[in-house]
Amino acid sequence: MRKITLSLFALLVTIVAYCGAPQAINYQAVALGSNGNPLKARNIALRMSILSGSAAGPVSYQERQTATTDNTGTVAIQIGNGSVLSGTFSTIDWSKGVYFLKTEIDTAGGTNYIAVGNVQFFSVPYALYADNAGQSNLASQEYPDGLNGITPVRLDGSFNYIVPAGQTLYISQITSNNSATCTTYGAVVDGVFLSSGTAASATSGSGNGTVSTGSAGNKTITQYPLTIPEGNAITSTSCGTSLVGFTVPKNFSWVLFNLNTGNYTVPAGKILVVKNMVSSASTAWNGFYTVNGMTTNYNKTESFIDQNQTISASGLTGALLMMGYLKNK
Repeated sequence: MRKITLSLFALLVTIVAYCGAPQAINYQAVALGSNGNPLKARNIALRMSILSGSAAGPVSYQERQTATTDNTGTVAIQIGNGSVLSGTFSTIDWSKGVYFLKTEIDTAGGTNYIAVGNVQFFSVPYALYADNAGQSNLASQEYPDGLNGITPVRLDGSFNYIVPAGQTLYISQITSNNSATCTTYGAVVDGVFLSSGTAASATSGSGNGTVSTGSAGNKTITQYPLTIPEGNAITSTSCGTSLVGFTVPKNFSWVLFNLNTGNYTVPAGKILVVKNMVSSASTAWNGFYTVNGMTTNYNKTESFIDQNQTISASGLTGALLMMGYLKNK
């Protein structure tokens, strides 16, 4: 088996100086053969993949480049200027989550690639991030995954919708569809009503969680958008329900945890951003939760909880869903 390595003496997360928006990253490495000697003056092919979330994550962008090493075995390319195999380099949202660079090489210049490296970008390509941020609101507290690749979602009546793999569902509204024959509405995830009420009595039919009547007398202590991770089912058993939102490719590890089933401890090296707390019934929760023994009142704003800290809630008579996401510390 061939053994080829790249000595990444300079995986430079630096921006090529173009006029206007820069859209490339300088990359340099030394190609070494199985004997440890540099591969000098060799025509090679590289397949560069930018992976999202982890070293085994989905490919956000992939390209092929051919180059010739110099008399020291050094190869220098600009990622973003190769032959595109998948994705769009200019739409990578560098502000979201972590990214890894996977490098594969064919020392004969063909397509018989050997994987030779997989490293994390520890420095964000700041100019690329700034350029994207200047064009649109790709990242915010409301939509931390960014707003690239939106797929609109509208569900009416009785439905059972499962959030697709690799996607995050943002629910912007749950309302009554004003059906004359349907008097209640609501949507359920993990046994908890995200919103419910009686169409006739809900404020402007908005389903804003202020109504304690209707399906099982439930209400929410929350604010839109509600964020549901991949693989979770959203169910309605009422023909009066209308749910509006969208999915986007996930860039964060989302948390949907029922504090009535136990405590949650933030993983090492992470920070938990709590976006919502949703109770299963109007009397199920007094609005307080505890972090490392200290009680806090949830006030419908983002809360940041450090690594290794434990979140709990007491006195619950029903489920309490904690919604949020993990970011690197």
